[in-house]
Amino acid sequence: MQEYIRTAGTITVEEAQKLALYHPDFGYYVQNNVIGRHGDFITSPEISQLFGEMLAFWCIAQWQEAGSPDTIHLIELGPGRGTLLQDILRIGAKQEGFLESLTISCVEICPQLYEQQRKNLSEYPFIFWYKDLQEVPGGADFTLVIANEFFDTLPIRQFVGHEERSIRFSEAENNLVFAPPCNPNSVKESCPLAINLMQQILHHLSPGAALIIDYGDDTPAESRFGDTLQAVFQHKPVKVLQSLSFADLSHQVDFHSLRNMCPNNRFQPQGNFLLRLGIEQRLEKLMSIATPEQRFALTTGATRLVAPTEMGQRFKVLEVFQ
Repeated sequence: MQEYIRTAGTITVEEAQKLALYHPDFGYYVQNNVIGRHGDFITSPEISQLFGEMLAFWCIAQWQEAGSPDTIHLIELGPGRGTLLQDILRIGAKQEGFLESLTISCVEICPQLYEQQRKNLSEYPFIFWYKDLQEVPGGADFTLVIANEFFDTLPIRQFVGHEERSIRFSEAENNLVFAPPCNPNSVKESCPLAINLMQQILHHLSPGAALIIDYGDDTPAESRFGDTLQAVFQHKPVKVLQSLSFADLSHQVDFHSLRNMCPNNRFQPQGNFLLRLGIEQRLEKLMSIATPEQRFALTTGATRLVAPTEMGQRFKVLEVFQ
């Protein structure tokens, strides 16, 4: 990536992220096995089955509130290794009529993750794969969209005053540098791709409901300052410019802009959302039949998902109804 920029010249922060994450030859998501304890980061479904089970209860509740329509279309953006869908389908199988009405579309760009999903979900003939949400067909009576830790990976634009921030190769420093030089706290960020994606999601919800779960905040644009772009490699933060193409890149999601597009929405911390769905009661039930080792994993997993000092407050949940 450094050599590419050295040859191509200065590129914007947004362009650098697109290349680092999605380039067909050296993009991070194209060539790496990224998720899990042996990857670079771990997502909520991989932390505990309780997360996926709560989302299954949410999906079933939305379907029932809509009158249990004959055809349901569940779309997941970036399904990881398919763990979340496995949990949803396991719980959904216990609800009469739910799986019989269900078609699932997975939107996945990473070849390795696509192969893992196909393997892990091979027993379900009603699952289909696409590389872009625009390719996913409509037509169901009711549509559910789940985007868990997806929006934070969409490339962002950064500005210093009226000048768009870029990345160039510095011969003097023999390294990549941001331009113009600035205090990170003075950076303004925007994510046009997130706005576009939300428009596509809303188009699919006719009628339907969506869940967008990510780390971010509801700060209005006029008060939103700061460079939130970060890189993670093997579960540890690393410097963005020294790890392009080799580390996961993400940013704080601007939930305020997303909420403004959705007249009917509910927004809350992840911990509140999971508690509302009954994660404590489900944990208690699973603990009663678990081995000591399983009890430890269940307890630590639930704590990580719900505790305010862990993911419970840092991660937010936007429910969209249409």
